[in-house]
Amino acid sequence: MSTKKKHYHFIGIAGIGMSALAAILLERGNAISGSDLVSNEITEKLRKSGAKIYKGHEAKHLPDNTDIVVISGAIPENNPECIKAMQLNLPILSRGELLGQIMDRATGIAVAGTHGKTTTASLIAEIFEKAKKDPTIAIGGEVRNVGSHAKNGQGKYFIAEACEYKRAFLNIHPEIAVITNIEADHLDYYKDLDDIMSAFAEFAGNITEGGFLVACFDDERVKEITDNFSGRVVSYGFSNANYQASDIKIENGVQTFKITKNSTDLGEFEVPLPGIHTILNATAAVAVALECGIKLKAIKESLQNFSGAARRMETKGEKEGVLVIDDYGHHPTEIQATLQAIRSFYPKRRLICVFQPHQHSRTRILLNDFASALKEADEIIIPKIYAVRDTKEDMESVSGETLAKLLKKNGKSAKYIPNFSDVAKELKETTKENDIVLTIGAGPVNEVAEMYLNIE
Repeated sequence: MSTKKKHYHFIGIAGIGMSALAAILLERGNAISGSDLVSNEITEKLRKSGAKIYKGHEAKHLPDNTDIVVISGAIPENNPECIKAMQLNLPILSRGELLGQIMDRATGIAVAGTHGKTTTASLIAEIFEKAKKDPTIAIGGEVRNVGSHAKNGQGKYFIAEACEYKRAFLNIHPEIAVITNIEADHLDYYKDLDDIMSAFAEFAGNITEGGFLVACFDDERVKEITDNFSGRVVSYGFSNANYQASDIKIENGVQTFKITKNSTDLGEFEVPLPGIHTILNATAAVAVALECGIKLKAIKESLQNFSGAARRMETKGEKEGVLVIDDYGHHPTEIQATLQAIRSFYPKRRLICVFQPHQHSRTRILLNDFASALKEADEIIIPKIYAVRDTKEDMESVSGETLAKLLKKNGKSAKYIPNFSDVAKELKETTKENDIVLTIGAGPVNEVAEMYLNIE
């Protein structure tokens, strides 16, 4: 990638992934502009840092001095700014292509998997920060101790999430890759699970010579990927792995556990977040850090002080004795894991779950799985589905009410309340001291948490 400063225009700049790359390039002295249908904290922060941000998509928003156009996966080809860019013969890159170009200049650490990418990448980033490696990061949630989801570091490492949607992660060639798990998701793009598996196998094949794959051996599909991988594999999990976690204990809001490396005891670790999946994510981060030569003391201190990533079991506040937690989970496995994790820390408290389904097609395909996952909650509220990349047929095929009715049919207490403001009012009227409210979903359902906490 050329070191000459350029003008990049991001179409769909408000997204967490797009904005991360925009922020990094801005810090490197490039000119940045962009457009989106929404304005948020991310776009405001970019604007204050010197980016030119436009609301809405119009041909006139593409500056005349643009060198490169970057588009998010949600942008259609008939976008007026895309059309103008094509007319001007400007280079048009996907986010994945741009990430690949930036990572090629660094020692890349890419975290892939259906679930756990953000937390695992955040753990790795915090360990590398603690060890004074000053990494560049591009992560799908704010890393608290770093203070952002994007950072242009001066060290050699670049830590990033690797998104599998539309095979975007095949544009990058990391030195170190992590695969946390593989499940059926993004079925609006992939044909089936075999198609997804083939993409992950190809991603593993992109690891540069001399690099290695960190693979969760508790996941049979990940393990299967390693069977045909010719490079070095560093495994982790609860059994039959190079880095093996065991002896999990929960006390006073903290999980402690032990890790052995090839049967050598590394001692006890602790992390102040619930869930078995958190232990796995932490073990992956430990494996990456130790393989990169980071001292055990820095690793343990980082895990002990890890405050989580934004929207990953994030404590939003407390209102009249009601604890409010927000999470980004939008796949049945993620939802079930989050609910079970909260139960492990708070076994006697009533758990009210506000789940906003993300994408009509995903909701339709996994409807029964969502209903099964949500049974872990005591009370469930379903708002209107957050539509993403949905066709008219998708939107007509299923609604939030469909899921609420299925939950009630299965014997659960469930309500369909389309609007966020009405959900917040319902919570105000029905919650009691010692309850827990969980807002969960990849859409803006976190706004419900804010509304409820601030409602008079």
